[in-house]
Amino acid sequence: MKNLIYSYKGDILTEETVEPMLLDILGKAEGRGYSRLLCHYLRSVMMEVLSNIAAHGYFDKSLQNSISIEISETTNDTILVQTRNCMSNDEVASLTLQLNKINLMSAEELKEQKIKTLQKNIDNPGSPQIGLILIRMASGKPIVCKFEPCNEDYSFISFEIELNKDQKFKKERTKRTPQINFDIDNQLFEIVGVSFPEDANEYYAQIESWVEDHEDVISQLQNPVLKIDLEYLNSISLKNIARTIRRLLDTNEEKFTVNWYYDTDDEILREEGSEISEILHKKFNFIPKN
Repeated sequence: MKNLIYSYKGDILTEETVEPMLLDILGKAEGRGYSRLLCHYLRSVMMEVLSNIAAHGYFDKSLQNSISIEISETTNDTILVQTRNCMSNDEVASLTLQLNKINLMSAEELKEQKIKTLQKNIDNPGSPQIGLILIRMASGKPIVCKFEPCNEDYSFISFEIELNKDQKFKKERTKRTPQINFDIDNQLFEIVGVSFPEDANEYYAQIESWVEDHEDVISQLQNPVLKIDLEYLNSISLKNIARTIRRLLDTNEEKFTVNWYYDTDDEILREEGSEISEILHKKFNFIPKN
């Protein structure tokens, strides 16, 4: 079941119509109370989608409604962007190859590829590969692309791009694992409770994977805060938490504030925080709780 946010069908799209369409889309998104961060992602995706259609699409009025753009909410808390337009068959093979490579890249690889592509295309900032990289980085998920013949020389290309409405990673506290609350909108990243999971490596790998998927936007935060408030952690958890902190700091070390909470009668936990701070060469704020 989809809840339609925006829909357009037509035969032509120009650079002059991109900005008004973008403003209309963002107005509808803001009217639904979407967060500033989600609107930022949506703007990034739609700017690239609309600009690429305007610059590289094939327009033929004999093909009625050859351009289709639909944005909707789905039942699994995602925003689904679906587009369809016509393009030259000569470009299909190249686009498919680029997209297959981009879809397999990690967040770090996308960042590196973005820099390389910008340097290579410094005189052509409108390169379609740049657009695909930016869309993939904003979505954090593979871009779905399908082709179908239009005529001997052209094909219809359809894109499906998903954006998560909730830019959070949450895990409830249990007897063995901490509460995890990584909230990009509020720039707050919390690990609170106790940590001695049955498989600490697997537990914290999930968190690191989420950080990797959201690396691009975390890197743009201006005042992110990491709060560590643990009552107990075993040795394997200590190693994993240190690695998780390092992974977060790698995205935006200069801006991150790290607050390490501890009980005044627990010098061991205070010392463990000091050791991680020293290993990572990052100043922590040590905050006593009583």
